Parts: sequence; C-alpha cells; structure tokens
Amino acid sequence: MSDILVSVCCSTFNHQKFIAKALEGFLMQKTNFKTEFLINDDCSEDHTVSILKDYNNRYPGFFDITFQTENQYSKGVKPFSQMLFPRVKGKYIALCEGDDFWTDPNKLQRQVDFLENNQEYSFCFHKCKIVDENDMEFDSKTFDHLEDKDYVGRELLEKWSIPTASVMFRGQYLDHIIKCVKTPGYLFGDTPMFLTLLEYGKARCFADNMSAYRIHSGGISRSTSKKNKIALYKHYQTLKKDFNGKYRKIMIKNIGAYAFGVSRELIKRGHLLEGTKFLFISIVYDKNAIADFFVRKLQRP
Repeated sequence: MSDILVSVCCSTFNHQKFIAKALEGFLMQKTNFKTEFLINDDCSEDHTVSILKDYNNRYPGFFDITFQTENQYSKGVKPFSQMLFPRVKGKYIALCEGDDFWTDPNKLQRQVDFLENNQEYSFCFHKCKIVDENDMEFDSKTFDHLEDKDYVGRELLEKWSIPTASVMFRGQYLDHIIKCVKTPGYLFGDTPMFLTLLEYGKARCFADNMSAYRIHSGGISRSTSKKNKIALYKHYQTLKKDFNGKYRKIMIKNIGAYAFGVSRELIKRGHLLEGTKFLFISIVYDKNAIADFFVRKLQRP
C-alpha cells in the first residue's frame, strides 16, 4: 500500500516561458505528508523538455516526469484523465497545468486538512489571481464572486468558478471521472470532472488566492479558430445532455449566449454561412441573448 497522500498532476506542452514557475510552486510546498509530483510533457517543441530535465537533475527523486515522443493531445488523448490519472498513487489529487502556478506554500496542506476533516466533500478549490505572459497581474473581476462557501453544479455553470490549478479532490472517484470525460463531445475535461465529483459529495471554495491562472496567446482555451468554436459548442451540447439532463436548463441559456457571440465573431471574420447558422441556434435556444446585446448597446453613451 502506498504511503503517498497527495498526487500532484501537471500537464505541459510548449511552456518554456512558464514551466519553471510551476515547478517552483511545487517545491515551495510545506506539508507533513508525502507527495508525488507527476508531470507529463506532451512532446514539447520548445525548450520545455530541457528545463524539466534540468530541474529533475537538480532535485533528484522529487519529480516523476514522462516525456511523450509524439503529441498525444492532437490524437484526442486528454492530458489529465488519460495520461496522468492512471499513474496516481495518492488518496488526494491536486492539479496544475504547466503555464499556471501556485503562490501559497501552504496550499496543499490547507486543502488536505479540510478534506481529512470533512468527509462529505468530494473536492475543494480556491480563488486565484490572473497574470499575463510576464507574470503581471490583470485587474480582473473574473473570480471576485467566489466566497468561502459550498458551491453546486448550477453555480459552476453560470460563471467560471474553478481554476484548474486550485483543485484538490478525492482519488476514490477517479474511475467515475475517467468514464465521464471519455463521453464523446467533450472538448475539455475539467467541467465534466467537477460535475462528476458533485455527484458523490460537496464542493467547498476557499476565498484566499493560492494560485495564478495565466492568460497567453498559446493557451488552448484561448483559441479563436472556427474549428475550436464549433468544438466548444458541441462540448456545451454534451453538458446539456449528460448527467441525466440535470443541467439542461442552465446549459440551454449558456448555449444561446455562446452561439450569439460566436455568430457575431464569425460574421465579422467573413464566415457568413457559419455565422448565420449560429445566429439561428442562438434564437432557438435563448432569444434573450440578442435582446440583452441590444439593451447594452443602447445604454452605452
């Protein structure tokens, strides 16, 4: 039986400017338990691999790194659920992507203490700051709504509330997460993972900033390609149908708003056919998205 209490999972690809910051966040952690730091490099094409090897040499035995020889994400393999989760040994699992980083040396200890003392919770998370490529903090209100309280699925879908690098969850639910994330149609695995965890326990938020979410041009979630936007629409459709339709109502509203935003952007970029299609989808799902847009336009000076 493993004596590892926490498995930290880090996925990285072409993060040469950022990966050292993530690794330093791992090294700074102060804990009274054993932790493993699992890193998967998905065949980076920059200097990420050499940086990882340098840290591995400087801190022998601290990191457990896998170097992919072919990019797996491009083949549809999900970094966390299919490349990292099968390797974990810990009772709890913490997440951090290679371009984000932790800012509090007591982050892991605080989250473990909470989950150890509150068995009814399947996971916990916390607020974070948002930074750019040069670690400069954005004056963003993205996570201002987060409080020290429990959160339910509807709230997590109404507003972006869970930065990946803030999460710690119970490893006993890994099989359920992996099964859900494999559902055809999901572009990202984070939201279905959190909703799956809520099927088995409660979620608690800490209002303290203990990590940083980085916005940069190379981020997968920042892609503005037509292909990515269509894939994200299918992702929302899958969320609407999954979980026995529990989140159907909120996802209908979300799809309407998303489709309207996509229609405007596609039409501006000259994709008239696709833009018109998304406009029609928006009208079918939620006419309020268009009405709200014109109200805001009229209210502007």
